Amino acid sequence: MLRIPVESRASRAASAWVEVDLGAIAHNTGVFRAALPSTTRLLAVVKSDGYGHGMLRVARTALQSGADELVVASTDEGAALRASGINAPILIAGPVAIAEAPAVVQHGLVASLGSMELAKALARATRRYLPVQIEVDTGMTRHGVAPAALASFVQSLEDRGKLAVSGVFAHFSGLGCADLDSMRRQHRLFTDCVDAVRSLRGVRRHVCNTLGAMLMPDACHDAVRIGGGMYGFDPRRMRNGQLAHGFDVTDQATAIARAGLRPALSLKAHVVGLREADVGDRVGYGGSFVCQRKTRLALLPIGYGEGLVRELWRGAEVLVRGRRAPIVGAISMNQTTVDVTDLPPIVFGEEVVLLGTMGSEQVWAEERASEFGCAYEVTSVLQPRLPRLYRAPHRNSGEREAALAREAAADRRHVQAARTP
Repeated sequence: MLRIPVESRASRAASAWVEVDLGAIAHNTGVFRAALPSTTRLLAVVKSDGYGHGMLRVARTALQSGADELVVASTDEGAALRASGINAPILIAGPVAIAEAPAVVQHGLVASLGSMELAKALARATRRYLPVQIEVDTGMTRHGVAPAALASFVQSLEDRGKLAVSGVFAHFSGLGCADLDSMRRQHRLFTDCVDAVRSLRGVRRHVCNTLGAMLMPDACHDAVRIGGGMYGFDPRRMRNGQLAHGFDVTDQATAIARAGLRPALSLKAHVVGLREADVGDRVGYGGSFVCQRKTRLALLPIGYGEGLVRELWRGAEVLVRGRRAPIVGAISMNQTTVDVTDLPPIVFGEEVVLLGTMGSEQVWAEERASEFGCAYEVTSVLQPRLPRLYRAPHRNSGEREAALAREAAADRRHVQAARTP
């Protein structure tokens, strides 16, 4: 049997892969750390496999670069971080199933409460005081305690004992600077209802995400949760890749803008097929694209099965030889066709950039976001089977390779230990 060592770095020979610049993660984390007051804790959001970047590597880099705590979306994600040896506080900022209460306690995670049912389950699962945080639903209408019910909810927790409220938080619903007024209303609602509960005075508060931290420094309170900004997604950036004007309305936003946020993820593939098409030839399922001229087509081994959502990538431009070329026809499960007619002759194995930089051109994730979406809806769906190639934030390649080897070995040891009964 052919045995391939884990250390073989198969991503170098992959036909489609993701590159993650951990130096950019470190830079972006440091930008927010420097812009925020020293008393404000920085919570790095690493849910959904680090927005598609790789949860474990991103978490370590963020903690080494100024983040104080981590935020995940599920018990499983928190357990995986613990299995990798991470001891920092981990908040599950979302709903937790009742059946998962024992796992929350076992792995030392902090659950966010939105129902008394979960509170009861956590109290049954723990033998000592367990820190929890309460989410207040100030406008998302999904998870959390209604502002009018907050006082009675807290009283019920105190009557039951065992659960210690270590924080109270809310989520802004805004996506851009045009939502500033609604974000301010949410913030006022949050502060008013929390101030009205005597036992919550002095308890940690946090409402700001990346957008909130830039627009509303007065709302940063005791902590901020930085997700998109840590990965280099700037909420000022529009779908055409340009920065919106009139956004830097605070000193904090200006400081972040001056330092610049660097996108950490690139998506690349090699050309695995080339063909000539005649006028009238149809491309892809349904024949939605009809060649209007003699056309040269390049085939990429990546499709919606790897995370290129058809609705978001239809007609997208990719980079070949440092120039833009359009995707044509319907994206298949594992194949995508690019029109390279206007480019110099392309060869098999040629590198194509679907997200990222080639030469002086850059394709932004924001270009692929839906009308009411954001850049990380594009990266978070990139499948784990796409190899990740990491560039560590070290000065030379020797240090980088040694660090990656150590981290890979540590990952294997911790995962093996977690699997051992």
